[in-house]
Amino acid sequence: MLQGEGVRGAVDRTLDRLDEWREARGARAVPAGGLGHADVLNVLGMPAAARLGGVPLQLRDRLRREARPSVLLAPDGAGYRLEHRSGEALRALAWRAHRSAAPALEDRGFADAVARGLAETGARVLHFEGMAGVPPQSALVASARLVVTVHDFTPFCPRPHLWEATASRFCGFSTDPLRCQACLARDFDVPSGFLEAWRRAMAALLARADALVFPSAEIQGAWRALLPALDPARQHVIAPGIEPARVDPRPPGGVVRHGAFVGAATEAKGALLVPGIARAVADVLRVSALGGGHLDILRALRAEPGVDVRGYYRAGTLPRLLRERAVDVALLLSLVPESHGLTLDECWRAGVPVVAFDHGAVAGRVRRHGGGILVPLAEGGTGVAAVLRALVSGARPLPAVPGEEALATPASAADAHLALYRRLIEFGP
Repeated sequence: MLQGEGVRGAVDRTLDRLDEWREARGARAVPAGGLGHADVLNVLGMPAAARLGGVPLQLRDRLRREARPSVLLAPDGAGYRLEHRSGEALRALAWRAHRSAAPALEDRGFADAVARGLAETGARVLHFEGMAGVPPQSALVASARLVVTVHDFTPFCPRPHLWEATASRFCGFSTDPLRCQACLARDFDVPSGFLEAWRRAMAALLARADALVFPSAEIQGAWRALLPALDPARQHVIAPGIEPARVDPRPPGGVVRHGAFVGAATEAKGALLVPGIARAVADVLRVSALGGGHLDILRALRAEPGVDVRGYYRAGTLPRLLRERAVDVALLLSLVPESHGLTLDECWRAGVPVVAFDHGAVAGRVRRHGGGILVPLAEGGTGVAAVLRALVSGARPLPAVPGEEALATPASAADAHLALYRRLIEFGP
């Protein structure tokens, strides 16, 4: 980790772990039957750790803003944990249970955990916050109204980013059984025919849901193409939000001296394009890379003379980091379509416009609100470098970022979810 991310990244990882430990210790452990009531049981199929970014981060911030008691069920260590939040008061009930290490259609421990959560809380709504880590045949619970937030393409494939490991490319929603099996085998030991069964079970679960929530119109549109039979009347777009950082944003315009690749250092996020881009602009622009990721890719970036690697940074601190490092333009180079793009929110809050590829929700948001320049995906790093040189020379103006009205917040997301729950059930006193 030190070789790839450096001392600052290692320190930030340690601080995040300490915060998780403190928050867990701050919850009062209760026995069975002592958790407390909540109308909604939120379920994560992955640990509820903000350091994982994305879904856990926005969910943590949203639940803190919901104006009613909330309960979250998530994997924890060697079992599961139920956490009841009411204002600043936290109560927790944890237990050991077997969990499948690979994607599974059914998981008795998961089904029992969901049933226990419903029984402990009396919840009338069961909300799966994303389907990553959720065994679909164990998620169909008839005793509660069902809400599913579709954050990504997990219902299509257990590799939700759809990065084809065997070809180093976006798979384009492949349905070729041999091609898909070869890709899955890079990560998981699953039998032949598993993916077809997975898709059928997930489609049945989404069709059963009383409400489907999408983080953007773009991913909603993608799923309408994949599963056109889904009831449009049950579909809702609710943009996620994370707590705004307290920074003075970069003033609009001005000279462009520093461009930063922002995001996980992975193939799918476009990190391997950074060395070529840095070389192409080395005479006019400073280039850095902000974010953790794969150790071998981080090492390669660190070995590139024209790239300064910052490594992992703490959840929610990107706007401050962009301002401290005087970044003028951020590079969001994902080679797979993003479903929303919380990193885009953080760049805009820092007053930093972006250069991104023209696909997915990031492109859709830039088209609607400005705040960036879109590059055709086929142009790759060469197209990104050409845009950067044009920005440095002044041949292209640096676009202004949108105002606060274009950005969701945890409070706005919480209000939208509570309104949805009210439409499904009559809240108690």
